[in-house]
This record gives sequence, structure tokens and C-alpha cells, in this order.
Amino acid sequence: MTFIDPFFLLCFLPLTAVVFHLVGRRYGVTGALSIIMVASLLFYVTWGIPASALLVVSVIVNFIVGRSLLELPDNKIRFRIIALVIGQIYNFGTLIFFKYKPIPELNLGSMHLAVASWAIPAGISFYTFHQAAFLADAYAREPHLIKFMGKSGSAGSAAASLARYAAFVTFFPQLVIGPITYLKEFEAQLNRRFGRIRYLNFAIGFTLISIGMFKKVVLADHLATIADPVFNSAAHGQPLHPLSAWIGVWAYWTQLYFDFSGYSDMALGIARLFGIRYPINFYSPLKATGIGDYYRRWHMSLTRVISRFLFTPLSLLGTRFAMRRRWAAIPAKFVGLWAPLMINFQIIGLWHGATATFVLFGFVHGLWYVIEQEVRTTPAWKSWKKQTSAPTRALLGRLLFVALMPLSQAIFRSESIHSVIFLASQLVAGDLHRHVKLAAPVTELIPAFAIIFLLPNSIELIGRYRGGIMTYANPSYGSVFGRIRWQPDWKWAAYAAALMAISLYTMTGQPPFLYQGF
Repeated sequence: MTFIDPFFLLCFLPLTAVVFHLVGRRYGVTGALSIIMVASLLFYVTWGIPASALLVVSVIVNFIVGRSLLELPDNKIRFRIIALVIGQIYNFGTLIFFKYKPIPELNLGSMHLAVASWAIPAGISFYTFHQAAFLADAYAREPHLIKFMGKSGSAGSAAASLARYAAFVTFFPQLVIGPITYLKEFEAQLNRRFGRIRYLNFAIGFTLISIGMFKKVVLADHLATIADPVFNSAAHGQPLHPLSAWIGVWAYWTQLYFDFSGYSDMALGIARLFGIRYPINFYSPLKATGIGDYYRRWHMSLTRVISRFLFTPLSLLGTRFAMRRRWAAIPAKFVGLWAPLMINFQIIGLWHGATATFVLFGFVHGLWYVIEQEVRTTPAWKSWKKQTSAPTRALLGRLLFVALMPLSQAIFRSESIHSVIFLASQLVAGDLHRHVKLAAPVTELIPAFAIIFLLPNSIELIGRYRGGIMTYANPSYGSVFGRIRWQPDWKWAAYAAALMAISLYTMTGQPPFLYQGF
């Protein structure tokens, strides 16, 4: 079951919302969270019994480890460290085993298991990162976590605590594709009104769901019809006209944008129906002025988790190592900044899958980030910064970013390094004699670019009604129609209903969200 499944939209989601509010009104927070847990497991079981069993085991293991980290006394520091290590080995060990399949075949007597043929459990990357962050907070004994987990004691209190934790991890709006949420963000919203129907939550939720569906079903999936033939031709070594190659690259860039943006809007909207505001995962990334700005706007919850648990510790370790040995500036910067950044982006690349193209993608983005950071520290940059205005620098930075980013995303989309090389050759020296059709793809791309660069994003549109939790304090770069602001009135209800109707009419055999494969 996916967000664009008619059964989900017309049956599962409305029924779950009704039951959630009825039970929440009668039994409060505990009852409402119990409905979330049950509904989320029912949602996930459609992905298969083995995947569901793995999810349940993962929740139970992390709950037990987290409870141990909270209850072991301070004088048992060794046992607390061992518990944390065991929990994280389980989390990332299962992630690596099931997602990256390090063992191609297992021969166990009469049993022959081809691990490479196993399907990747849906959402395993996301719920693994959720729970890894949870264990880190449990080790630190964060006050919000202690409050959420409650005190140990009777079997009944333990069961209630497990149900609350399971609801947090498995809540279906974020289970399969994120955003990666910290427990403190979830727990802070469980007040006495949680579980009660609020018109504003319904209005915001329905609007975000409608916008997200339109982006995915009407925009992204139509752009795929332009991008896919180009990348398929490149994969088979078939010559392309340079204009066709460039159009395909730009089409995939906008397809990925609307696909992930559409999912992010729907995740925020579905959660809002249940009174939960999730972290914003997507904030006009194609208006970024550089790759550093881009990663504060694209997959924002993954960026902050990788930064917290990988880049920051590695950077501190490298900096201290260099200081103790009194290294010169260049080697000190290498171990304290450059190497951690390259490792950071290599992990981001591999997070999407263990293929050569994702390795190259991570390397290119890491190198780009390092170069950008270093350029901004040079005397020439500082001098130029004093002589130019902020709008001028933003415009030039955006033009450079828009020129380079689609090329790096072509690496992301390509099936092999050979396909990347061949497509790059067609961009600069393709077959000029091949027939190329421009009318249809251009009429698809122009409206897509207009929406991206001229209209406010969904969070800006919702404005003061707070569509979600801002992951980073990103400035709004504005838009030509920036004054458009959503209101909880019948005019906007009709607009959202029209988008929903168009999406439902278009929605026949749609492919899944692109990030569903990661």
C-alpha cells in the first residue's frame, strides 16, 4: 500500500482517521497512540509478512535496549556502553545485511538461500535511522525520552510504554520514506488535546495531501515519460541528439524534484490529519545558491542525522588529532574537515544503494562541497563579497548551481558508470543528424520550471499555520507570486479538491515514489 493507492486514500486513511479521533476522544493519548500503532502495522503488512516481522523484531529489540539504557545506574557505565553498542550493531547490521546483501548465497545443508534475490524491506533505512537516534538519546537520558517511555514496573505499564514507542517508530506517514524524526519532536505534541478532531488540522492536512498528489501523479510521472527514454537509450549505448540528451537530464531533475516534494507534502499532510507536525524535509532546494545551501533544503532530516552522528564526530576527532600533533594548516584541515566531508557524502551516496553510480554521486557532491567551502574562505572571495550585493551573489550562485546539479543527478539516475560516460558524450557530441522532437517535452518542462521558480513552496503557502517543523532555519528566497497565502476557507478548499480530483482522474497504474527504493 502506498500514499497514491486509491484504497489507501479512499478507505484506509479516512477510516483510520475516524477511529483515531473516536478512540482518542474516549481514551486520550494512550488510546490514540494504540490506534496509530495498529493502523501502521496493518499499513506495513501489505509490504509482506517477512518485512513486517523484521520491523516488529526491530522495534522490540530497540525498545528493550532503550529501556536498559534508561534504567541501568550511572555506576554501570560499562554495561550501558555495551548495551548501546549491541543495539547499534543490531540496527546497522540488519540494515547492511538486508539492504546491501554482503553475502550472495548461503548453503545450509539442504537449504539454499540466494540472499541477492531478497527484496529490500520497505523503509528499513528510515526506521533504522529513527531508532539509532532514539538509542543515542536514551544513552544520554534525554528528559523528553524518559517522560515518553514512562516508569518501569508492572507488565501493563511496560506494554503501554512499548505501544507508545511502536507508534512513534511505525507511524505510517513517515515509515517508508521518512522524514527521520527525533522522539523529542514527536513527544512534545502529545498534549491533552491529542486525538481530538480539529478543523484546522484537517484543512491543512487535506491541502498538503492534494498538492503532494498533484506533484507526484500529474507532474513527476509525466516528466518520467521524457526522462526514461533518454536514460534507457544511454544504458544501451544508443546515440542521442544533444538536445534530446539535455532535455532528458533536465526532465529527470524536475521529475525527482516533484516526486520527492510530492511525497514530502503528503507525509506532512497525512500526519497533520492526526494532529502531528513532522519535520520539513523539502524546502525549495532548486532555488539553492550552492550545494551547501542545497543540502539544508533537500532531504533535510537525513542531512541533520548524518551531520550529527557522522560528520560532527569525525570532524572533532580529526581536529583534536591534528591539534595534539601540531600539524600544519593543510593536513590539519584534511583530517578535520575535508576527509569527514568526503566520508559524509560517500555515506549519503551509499545510503541510496551499493552501486558504482551512487559511489560516484557521493564523491562528486563531496568534492563539490569541499571546493565550495574552500572558495568561500579565499581572500578573492572575501574581496568580491565586499564589492557585490547579496542579491547579485545569490543570483550568480543559483545560476552556477542550476547548471551543475542536473549533471550530477544524471549520475544518480544512470544504471552504470558506462551509461554515465556515454550520456556525457551525447551531451557534448551527440548525433546531430538524429531526429529530435522538442515541442512536447518543452511544453512539459516550461510549466514545471514555472512552478519551481515562480510559485511559493507548500510550506511558504501555508505560512503562519506552520505546515511542519523547520529542520533548518532556511531563508525564503521568495517568488514572483510570493504574496499568495493559504487560508482555511472555502475558496482554498475548492482549490485543493480540484487538485485532488485531477490527481485521482490521472492516477491509473502509477509507479511508486522514487525514494521508495531507498
